[in-house]
Amino acid sequence: MTISPMIDFAFKFIFGSEENKDILIDFLNATIKNEQTIEDLTILNPFNLKNHVDDKLSILDVKARLENGNYVNVEVQLVNQKDMKNRTLYYWSRMYAEQLQEGEKYYKLEKTITINIMNFVLLEETKKYHTTYHLKEDEEGFQLTDLMEIHMIEVPKIINSEQKLDDKLVDWLLFLEDPDNKNMEVLTMKNPKIKKAMSVLEFINSDREARELYEAREKDLRDRLGQIAFAREEGREEGRTELLWHQIKKKYPELDNRYYDKIKELNSKQIEDLSLALLDMKSSKELKEYLQG
Repeated sequence: MTISPMIDFAFKFIFGSEENKDILIDFLNATIKNEQTIEDLTILNPFNLKNHVDDKLSILDVKARLENGNYVNVEVQLVNQKDMKNRTLYYWSRMYAEQLQEGEKYYKLEKTITINIMNFVLLEETKKYHTTYHLKEDEEGFQLTDLMEIHMIEVPKIINSEQKLDDKLVDWLLFLEDPDNKNMEVLTMKNPKIKKAMSVLEFINSDREARELYEAREKDLRDRLGQIAFAREEGREEGRTELLWHQIKKKYPELDNRYYDKIKELNSKQIEDLSLALLDMKSSKELKEYLQG
């Protein structure tokens, strides 16, 4: 079971707009399962097609603030870049810290929740497709604070999951996996929010500009992975370096040649890792920090 490429692209269309926030609310209630049901939220990075026409490789994540003040970040990860745990902590901590303006007090920091929907198996230790993490004491298990919460959802595990298929989260993951599957009619009857998500997806398929953006993004992803494989097969260090720099300059043209010099110092494995990591970077600042680390 893997995430549909169209859903990967359409994720923010469906979940990341104010007019569709009821869809996101339903998904979050199925995932977080707090004692108190989420009734309302504000999308912090709403999707605007016009802003993404030339940004084919942008991260299609969704950030929101819940009515109780909690912050949530939901992100789809297609490729296992072997650094998922570290990246998760980094993105969680950044969203947590960004709540405060300079000079504000720490007590104003609100609970921050990260949800990763992964197209690969990350945790070999468990057969569960959905695992949740908090900060707890090692021996007695009491919680230090509830301000940190991380959800890992491994989509390929659904087929082997012992969870009942009447789980609302499973229904949502079946939609993300294949909106055209034979059970979709039943799922849309069970959950009107999934039906609404289907209608958004149908709009994307019929909208020329959105469709062209999807096809361009899919081509860039496919080309990049193909180029990585070709460079690996050929074993040409210089060729890999030039290819990676070309990809970086295409995405971040403002970078100067100092960073090219840093890339030339990387070995084959580091070049491959950076090529994949580049897919999910959101700014040139992240790239600079990556190279400096």
